[in-house]
Order: sequence, then structure tokens, then C-alpha cells
Amino acid sequence: MAEVAKKREIQVEGKKGLQTTDLVLAAVLIAAGAVLKLVVGMLFQGGVKPNFMIAAYCLALLLIKPKSYGQGAAYGAIIGLITGAVCQIPLLCGTPFVNFASELAGGIVIGLLAAIPVQGGKSTALAGIGTFVATFVSGGLFSAIAAAMRSMDAMAALVQFGPIVILTALFNAIVVAILIVPLRKALKRD
Repeated sequence: MAEVAKKREIQVEGKKGLQTTDLVLAAVLIAAGAVLKLVVGMLFQGGVKPNFMIAAYCLALLLIKPKSYGQGAAYGAIIGLITGAVCQIPLLCGTPFVNFASELAGGIVIGLLAAIPVQGGKSTALAGIGTFVATFVSGGLFSAIAAAMRSMDAMAALVQFGPIVILTALFNAIVVAILIVPLRKALKRD
């Protein structure tokens, strides 16, 4: 009977897998990205639109800071697929199911880059560069799939989608580079 009342302590050596707080952080950022994409996206009719969904999962993975490249790729895949699923909401989605592939690829890219061990000002530069690359990969894959679905000529697709992808990647990179420092401090994730 005395054994039942004993306090049990569990020793945790290190972070293994996505923690509940990491998933909540990603969910909140993705939800905020969805709302911003809806509201701000309505202001931009046609052409270049900010993609806050990509910026949101980039921020999430940069704040989670995976400990290895394998962990970064896995976390990126999970969060990218979750984002792809959220993108299936009719008001967020112009081309159904394509976001599963594009956000998976973008998530893996930023997950790998978020695992690079850097500190200080270099981490802000990595956030901007990593977000640019992840957005470029995600947007490029989305555009390629959309062009193939429409049987577009490769050069026509490049001319139509190329500038949009590059400008969106640049916009996302700036947003994430600005937000990463105050979010790290607010969440105590230095």
C-alpha cells in the first residue's frame, strides 16, 4: 500500500519529437496565417499576393528549432502537411490538393534550414534566407503543378508564375525576418 502513494518522477534527457507546445505554436501561427491570407488576400485581386500560410509555418519551424537535419525534415513534413490540409478550406484554395505537395516540400526545406546551428544576427539572416528559399520551392512546385494541370507551355508558365513566386518569396522573407526576433523573445526561445 505504501508503494502506491510514492511520488513518481520521470527524467527526460532531451527533447524527443514534437512537443505539445510546439504543435500548439505551429497551429496558432498557421491559423493566424490563414486569417491573414483571407483578409489581406482580398485586398490583392490577381497577381502577387502575400502567402502568410508559408510565412507562418516557416516561423513555426524556426521557433521550434529542430536539433538535427533528420528531425528538421520530419517536423517540416508534418507541419507542411498540416498546412496543406488547412489550405483545402474553400476560401483559401484555388487549386485543390496541390498545396499538399507544395507545402510538404516547403516545410521540409525550412525544416532542414532551421536545423542549421546559428546564433545571434546570423539566425535572423537564416530566417529571411530560409523563408525565401522555402517559399520559392513551395511556390515553384505549386506553379509547376498548376501549369501542368492547365497544360500550359513551360515558358508561358515561367513568365506568368515566375515573378509572382519571386516577389512572394521576398515578401515572406522580409515578414519572417522582422517577426522572428520579437517572437523568440516573447516565447523565450533564444
